[in-house]
Amino acid sequence: MNKWLKIVVFSTLASFFLLLPKTTQAAVRCEAQYGGGEVCVKTGELQIDKEVWDSQGRKFVDNLGITSHKFAPGDEITFRLKIKNVGDDNLDKVDVTDSLPSQLTLVSGSTSFEIKDLGVGKSEEREIKVKVSQDALPSDKSLICIVNTAEVRSGDNHDRDTSQVCLEKKVGKKVEPKALPEAGAENWLIAFGSLFVLAIGMYLVRFRIR
Repeated sequence: MNKWLKIVVFSTLASFFLLLPKTTQAAVRCEAQYGGGEVCVKTGELQIDKEVWDSQGRKFVDNLGITSHKFAPGDEITFRLKIKNVGDDNLDKVDVTDSLPSQLTLVSGSTSFEIKDLGVGKSEEREIKVKVSQDALPSDKSLICIVNTAEVRSGDNHDRDTSQVCLEKKVGKKVEPKALPEAGAENWLIAFGSLFVLAIGMYLVRFRIR
């Protein structure tokens, strides 16, 4: 009797745990911050990482601050989006949106696209190239920093990430016109001496003619 009771209890407990809703551990994304250190955030089952190309370091980074490479009107900027399924289920449809600031215009790539069938542990990368508008900076400022935001959504799963760049006006050096040399006392003495020698020469020529 005790044997059958144990079997019934074990079967009941096993069924209970099998019917519990499956939970997924939240993934963590960490980003380096200016001034040192990093910030880590929980992202859920869907993760997006937005980076910008650093031409000085020759690699993609999370942000470019005022001490890093700065862009001028007309320059191109390359952003990279990395979307990853960090959950336990396949995602049939993933919508991605990149919101460009008004100072940037799209050159290549897409700011809104759809990913189909993103499997567990799978990721997809896209690059977006933009150009800094000629009137990107206000007339009263020579340097501004802007933030570009990207979002990803699939059903109830949602994540967002940002990337910062700084824009700067590049002003060429003003070439001052060369000033003409001022006539000083020495110049006047040289001119007077030349006239005196010329006068004597003309006098001697006339004297010989006579």
